[in-house]
Amino acid sequence: MRGLWHRRAFRHLTIGLAPLLVLGTVLIVVLSTRFAEAAAPVREATAEATATITQSGLDNGNEVELRWTDSAGEEHLSRVRVPNAGRIRVGSTVTLQYVPADPAQVYVGGDATFLRLRTLSFDAFLVALVLVIAITVSAVHVGRRLAAERRPGHTVPATYARSRRGLIHRGWLLLTDADRDWWVPVHWDPVLASTLAKTPCTVHGRPLTDRVVVVEVQGKPIWQSGRKRPVSPRGEMITTATPWSKAAQRRTEEAQASSPASIGRHLRADAALLAAAPLLGLLWAYLDGSGMAGFAGSTVLIACLLFWLPSMFGSDPT
Repeated sequence: MRGLWHRRAFRHLTIGLAPLLVLGTVLIVVLSTRFAEAAAPVREATAEATATITQSGLDNGNEVELRWTDSAGEEHLSRVRVPNAGRIRVGSTVTLQYVPADPAQVYVGGDATFLRLRTLSFDAFLVALVLVIAITVSAVHVGRRLAAERRPGHTVPATYARSRRGLIHRGWLLLTDADRDWWVPVHWDPVLASTLAKTPCTVHGRPLTDRVVVVEVQGKPIWQSGRKRPVSPRGEMITTATPWSKAAQRRTEEAQASSPASIGRHLRADAALLAAAPLLGLLWAYLDGSGMAGFAGSTVLIACLLFWLPSMFGSDPT
């Protein structure tokens, strides 16, 4: 693990995943606590009765009035908040649950309480699902690249390039294998900044046949970050034009040594995507009907996802 931590790609991925794991776990705890609080009164409603709807559309269309008789034969009139209550037909019957010791506490399937419980349970499940997927995808991602490092290596010319498309900046290595060019997206490393055109590099795996390859640039393993392509990626491309030679490589390394991009700068570049989180959180809260609490929780979760994705699929801080 210590040797693995020295790989820039692994550190970047781990730091990018950490906020999602921490804040996602906090969200699950908060949602579970609120679910338990909202479900406690419902658990006490162990008695059932058949109720007749006497009025609908009360309180601006959000409540219905129910007439029902408890197990002791006493008749009650109760109001329950139900979405779109104005569409419910007067005279229809429903089954309600009530607290035997307090018949004033009544609940009907589909009322505001049950909808809140359903929303809380779904949100907690969704957050847990996101965490499981993120952990699994990250583990598989790392495992496949470690496996690729153990494949036999062969020397091919490699050229470093950068693509820009909106807020997405990615690094690429253009590899020539069997007289065919392959564009391989890579996790960024400072050695890439001094990589010249057609630099001889050791490649573990064959771009022509293997889905994942690892390229050694100046002795450092550079991990592939996404699917390789036989054609140039979309967006603005910036490609190193200086041809490789030992003298040119030495001069480039000396020029780049004084200003390597730190991991902090890399993370700040990734954080540009977080600008979309409030808008997506607002959309989720609207669709979910969870109000300000849902907006805050979904914005936090989406922000963590947007922070993790560049570390997963590769980003270029330069």
